[in-house]
Amino acid sequence: MLPFRIVWLCGLPRSGTNWLSQIFDSHEKVNFKLAPLFSYKFKNRVGADSSKEEWVSFFCDVYHSNDDFLNQTQKRTEGIFPVFEKKNNDQEFLVIKETRFHNLTPLLLGSFTEIKIIYIVRNPCGAINSWLSSKREFPVNANPLEEWRTGKCRKTSAGQFWGFDDWKILTNQYLDLEINYPKKVKVISYESLVEQSFDQTNDMFEFVGLNFSKETRKFLKHSQSTHSDHGNAVYKNKEVKDKWKTNLDPEIIEAIRHELLGTRLEKYFHK
Repeated sequence: MLPFRIVWLCGLPRSGTNWLSQIFDSHEKVNFKLAPLFSYKFKNRVGADSSKEEWVSFFCDVYHSNDDFLNQTQKRTEGIFPVFEKKNNDQEFLVIKETRFHNLTPLLLGSFTEIKIIYIVRNPCGAINSWLSSKREFPVNANPLEEWRTGKCRKTSAGQFWGFDDWKILTNQYLDLEINYPKKVKVISYESLVEQSFDQTNDMFEFVGLNFSKETRKFLKHSQSTHSDHGNAVYKNKEVKDKWKTNLDPEIIEAIRHELLGTRLEKYFHK
């Protein structure tokens, strides 16, 4: 039995997961850690074949870790992430952000009754445009028209998800999990979070057992009223969500629209 509750935040890269993570981190009851399974400190510590006891030990060690990567110390020093000073001494929630290792989600749901999973899904045109436009994420010599679907140029190891095909796989996976685990899995829309940040955050917080704090309200206002062009910054104006409409190749837009038409994923394509 864990002495804290776990919230696992996940999504395809470039879907607003950084912003989502800091919305949760703004709460005084939250102990936030970024991608421990990707970190040097905890890489390969647990996996699909690990016992529940090994996972419990992993979560406890992550909770107490002062690792700079897990705590995103550099991003906070550079002003890319905020610094939240108001924190409880004993935080009741361990919140982990992960964009990899989606194969582990069913295992976690089956093993831990106390876990809650939030999956953020962004309009695939927005997610792909953000990826193709990122100098940090999209290889300079790669061809966008060849890579947007498979994302193979960005996949350097197992457990990585990039491109439209992976967007479909993951979104369908989490919609199915939401149906099967309605009290433990919640799928949210990035665009809805941008446009209705207070209501959507309050809804997410109620789902996991948090109140809508003053610090969270303050961060939401600040994160949307200032803007940074840094690709990983959590300070963005609302217009960012629609950049794909002018920046993404029309051939890609039309291919996505046509493929989603008539499917349950069509609702995430907002023209």
